[in-house]
Amino acid sequence: MNLFTCDGSYKDDLKVYTETILEVYGVSAKSSEREIICMSNDGNVVATKLYGDLIYHKKLMRKNAYRDAFELYLKAAGITVEDGKWNCSGKAYPQAFWNIGYFLMNYRRGAFLKDCEQIDIIEEMGLVDRMTKAFKLGVATLKVENISGAINLVGRLLKEVSENDELFEALGTVIKEGISELIEGGKVNPEMLLNIPMLDSKEALSKAAEDFFVEAAQDGYVFACNSLAAKEADRIIELYQDQLNGMAFLGDDSELNDSIINYICYLKLAADKYESYAANRLGLFYMTGEVLSSGSKAVFKDYIDTALAKEYFTKATVYPDENSAWGYFNLMKYFPKMYEKDIDLMNEHMDYIKELNPEVYSIAMDL
Repeated sequence: MNLFTCDGSYKDDLKVYTETILEVYGVSAKSSEREIICMSNDGNVVATKLYGDLIYHKKLMRKNAYRDAFELYLKAAGITVEDGKWNCSGKAYPQAFWNIGYFLMNYRRGAFLKDCEQIDIIEEMGLVDRMTKAFKLGVATLKVENISGAINLVGRLLKEVSENDELFEALGTVIKEGISELIEGGKVNPEMLLNIPMLDSKEALSKAAEDFFVEAAQDGYVFACNSLAAKEADRIIELYQDQLNGMAFLGDDSELNDSIINYICYLKLAADKYESYAANRLGLFYMTGEVLSSGSKAVFKDYIDTALAKEYFTKATVYPDENSAWGYFNLMKYFPKMYEKDIDLMNEHMDYIKELNPEVYSIAMDL
């Protein structure tokens, strides 16, 4: 039985948050952020989760941002941990479940949490315990709400278990029980779940992981889209090299073409939501025809379309982050006529590059 349960009371908290803060102040107003803190202090689990988000994403200054965010996510999930024992009250906002699972999976291992400050609760847990609870938290989320981030989390866990003998032996039963729970009463696409094979082998887990990634991508989770695009890039390079080495039949390009189409589709799903890495990568593909992976590349000039390249370089700049600097850089590199009679625009874009990514600025200075 899954330790992590939700009694549904969060719906009242969500209603209060929506009527008192969201509909009055909107999403990004400073007044909204202050009210979220006050509402969290009063015990509203939705506001507590959002308070954690503000700290996690560095919109509020904290010395130990990730540790503080993790503690708020625990509170929002109704979870307490004493002497290594986890308890859940059921008074939980289910979105906080997968936030905690994300921490358990990535703490001191990857993403923003690779070099984060010490979080004692996680520090004291072994890998099997961390992955077991992360999986159960992902399942607990999906039993209540169809959250694409939780779908991706479950997929990542299945993938890691499929590649690790210790985890495969330890989590086999837990995974089967969790997937059965979702089939019986989860919010994930039932057709996808029913097509999952018997999870008795690493190969079956890897296939199930792929199904979850695709579901998360189709649901708009940009990081799943990027992961699937990277996998397709690996496959494209492999098939391309086989052709060059004479290992594939001449003229039999169907598998390679399908993989290129998948690569474009996954990048497009993320890029059309203004995810800057995907938008810039898709822009480069349309500009040069190149697919890059692990230091190798393949070139497909039939796909070059400079109008689409410009469109996606521009999309890379709409929601600015450090990858957006490459979008500005590539606009300046490949479309210099934009700037020939508009020095102010060039200076503006150079200023953005410098602020977003100083390393790219150094390269841009040589253009």
